Amino acid sequence: MRGKFFKTIAMSLIKKYGVIVFAVLLLLHCVFIYVGETELRTISKFLLIPFLALYLFAASPKTQAGYNLPAYAGLFFAFMGDVLLSRSGEQFFLFGMLAFIGTHISNSIYFLKIQKLDFFKGRPMLFAAIILLIISSEVVNKTGSLLGDFKVPIMLYMVIISVMAILAANTINHTITKKLTIRYFIPGAGFFVLSDALLALNKFLYQEPSLDILVMLTYGVAQCLLVIGFSRRGANS
Repeated sequence: MRGKFFKTIAMSLIKKYGVIVFAVLLLLHCVFIYVGETELRTISKFLLIPFLALYLFAASPKTQAGYNLPAYAGLFFAFMGDVLLSRSGEQFFLFGMLAFIGTHISNSIYFLKIQKLDFFKGRPMLFAAIILLIISSEVVNKTGSLLGDFKVPIMLYMVIISVMAILAANTINHTITKKLTIRYFIPGAGFFVLSDALLALNKFLYQEPSLDILVMLTYGVAQCLLVIGFSRRGANS
């Protein structure tokens, strides 16, 4: 009985203050990157996604448990990607990228559950596609000759994350979740694209350790925005 009481209190606190706690964890992680604390950097990075999964569980209506399965799957793949990308070596980078492809596919499924494709209401998707084409072209132009064996996997990755972002934009056509789309889904998908573009530019072109902070900030903001949207979707359906 006492255990159930404390669990209820803990879930209530996570629901209320979870976003603030996540922001603190993310900022601490960036500080550890800046000061070169490798071990603390790794530990703090591995806490980010599991905490967001816990927040999603605490903040979502219990009736949404089944509906949120793609969101949990996306977070699981993201955590695996974080673990793999924390290791050095080209094979870990490739497998990490494959894990994040799983994240984007999972999120795409979630967005399709909200709003099916309707090409008669395709203006948001077209607008998103144009922006993504510009970003992708810029990344390819700057890194194309440096990608080597990663060129095909990188191109495939760019297509899949672009599809995810386009499907996020498509949910604006769903009347009930339109506000969530504007506040969370579109910005979250946009920050995800920006983070991965910065990651690719830094890995293959600039190789500046300081850019890792910007990569993680945009990544953390992206995941947090998406999870807030996922958690609040049940209250708006």
